[in-house]
Amino acid sequence: MIGPKSLAHRVDCGARWAGRRGGFLSASGQAALNREAIIVRSESLQRVVKLAEKLARHPAAVLIVGETGTGKELIARLIHSHSLRCNQPWIDVNCAAIPEHLVESELFGYEKGAFSGADAMKPGFFELADKGTLFLDEIGDLDLKIQAKLLRVLDGVPYYRLGGSKKVNVDVRVVAATNTDLEEAVNAGRFRGDLYHRLAQFELDVPPLRERPEDLLGIAEQTLHEHFPGSRLSSEVEASLLKYSWPGNARELRNVIFRAVMQAKDPAIELTAADLEIPGLTLPAEPPAAVLSGDLSQVERQMIMQALEKSHGNQGQAAQALGISRRTLLRKLKAYRAMDDSPSGSLSMQQQRFYRARTEIPVRMKCANEHVQGVLLNLSLGGAGIKTEKPLRFGAPVSLWFSIPGASKETEMLGRVAWINKDGQHGIEFADMPTALRTSLQRWLWAEMQKDGWDLPAQ
Repeated sequence: MIGPKSLAHRVDCGARWAGRRGGFLSASGQAALNREAIIVRSESLQRVVKLAEKLARHPAAVLIVGETGTGKELIARLIHSHSLRCNQPWIDVNCAAIPEHLVESELFGYEKGAFSGADAMKPGFFELADKGTLFLDEIGDLDLKIQAKLLRVLDGVPYYRLGGSKKVNVDVRVVAATNTDLEEAVNAGRFRGDLYHRLAQFELDVPPLRERPEDLLGIAEQTLHEHFPGSRLSSEVEASLLKYSWPGNARELRNVIFRAVMQAKDPAIELTAADLEIPGLTLPAEPPAAVLSGDLSQVERQMIMQALEKSHGNQGQAAQALGISRRTLLRKLKAYRAMDDSPSGSLSMQQQRFYRARTEIPVRMKCANEHVQGVLLNLSLGGAGIKTEKPLRFGAPVSLWFSIPGASKETEMLGRVAWINKDGQHGIEFADMPTALRTSLQRWLWAEMQKDGWDLPAQ
């Protein structure tokens, strides 16, 4: 039951938050979040934020995983600021930055005389965070001995300060983060399995920036506007930013924009492509137009297989060369295996998603508030190939209107521009579609598959 005091506390914490398109600002941790407000334009990050807000009210530990620079600490602060502890201390600790011989004393404190130089009692981070939230960043770098003590504290067991004889009891919500694969670390014996499962009662996976083009451009604009509020990014700059894989994610992007601002000819008006010609931004080569005109899934598969071949089967090296996480690589390889295991002459569900039926259907499009006419060249459950006289911007959200053959009315599809070639052809990746629309499209595609001689397995 929630008493009057708890209810008032809940309302006060909730009132501290104000949502706006492109970000969230919190009164708790205001200084940190004002400078780096969370840009939330992509659907994938919106899902993470909504889940984080729900988890905030739950007392359990949370593990936030994601590549370096994706904004894991901002998500952790969001959890604290939405929780009933929002008026209590927020303590953030970078486990990788503490010298190994000082980790225990920093986390759990020490008594006077515990070691040479300990002239007075010092409370540890757990005591400083009492009744509040302790954020342990880079949790995977903790020594195994410290992991054992941390596990007991997470289970609510009182602990001793270093050199102490009196137990300390604290009430702390722990949020941890890592850019490493803790499951792999557990299998390798570098991380305790019981601590991993204790920390990962709830796990939030923050997607990398290259998978969030809307957020990428939002962060670039935000960084530019911190220096010149009236300036803008040219379309060439946006295209260049979207082509790069950003292994350093938001942190690297902010640094690139900052350096571009510092050396730009006229940054108060616009950043141009010439301003981005710096060592920190090396754009990948354009794939050949002939390859891009084919099936996007096959292009992706060829790139992954080539990377594995060059790395002699080392999945970690291949993932790094491709600019994706090892987890993403493993997920894609699993999908390829499922496709390869389907019977000869039949299509698996994964293959059905990427099967493209050739068409010549007029299509109307809306991209960046501009209406464009084109022709639908091919169509699948996952996306479509179109041709237009006017080029569309890579990564831009787009609405399509066309008639599925045999349908009585026009259909609207939402998606984004996934690839472009020099012949004016564009690949559109569809967003989630309503069940009725998906069923209608699937029925037509099944008929086209059977015309091509494919046997459909039982659904």
